[in-house]
Amino acid sequence: MYTGELSPRDRAGPIGGVILVHLALGAMLLGLAGRIVPAAVQQSLKTFDVRDLPPPQVPPPVRKAKRAAAKPAAAPPNRESEATPIVAPTPRIVIQTLNPIVAAPVASVGSASTQGAAAIVGPGTGAGGIGNGFGSGGSGAGGGDDGTGTHPHPLFRPPDPRIYPRQLIEDLPRGARVFILFSVQIDGRITDCSVRQSSGDPAVDAAVCQVAEQRFRYDPARRGDGTPYVAKAAYMQVF
Repeated sequence: MYTGELSPRDRAGPIGGVILVHLALGAMLLGLAGRIVPAAVQQSLKTFDVRDLPPPQVPPPVRKAKRAAAKPAAAPPNRESEATPIVAPTPRIVIQTLNPIVAAPVASVGSASTQGAAAIVGPGTGAGGIGNGFGSGGSGAGGGDDGTGTHPHPLFRPPDPRIYPRQLIEDLPRGARVFILFSVQIDGRITDCSVRQSSGDPAVDAAVCQVAEQRFRYDPARRGDGTPYVAKAAYMQVF
């Protein structure tokens, strides 16, 4: 009775046939490899001696062309240039006529063109007559002298600044000054006091003039013959 399965004996036949076929194919492949592969392998493994090879071809070195040495030579001449001629214009000189300033021949105070005594009556302090000095011409009716007289001479000691009220001068800077000008009368007293240099405080300036008029006494100016006359004098008070 057949059950659908083969016994080991029945299966051995087909298996053996398959094995034989594979063996036959393997034998054929080995036979072909023996005739083809060994020839190619032997060709590639063929040995050689390096001494039999020709020497390598070395390319010749590249040589740079030598430059010819430059011969010494002079430098080329410089370029010349000429300045553009400029002609200076002719200057125009304009002469302007100025009004002449009349000046006194002898320097003194004032704006008069002359000084000295004159033959006419005038308000000056010099004597009448002809002259060009500060004094008289030797004679005349003026109040000046002929050059041999004396100026006013003080007969007092300079007052100490402490005689002024303290509250008046306490704010003055040290060294403040008041310069006054006045007339010395023939009796030695002074009048017409005026301030020429101020201390900066009008009250202080007025106090200096007041003290001078009250305290100052002078030997008056005198002519050559001893006659006294009114003259100007000055004083400076330093604080």
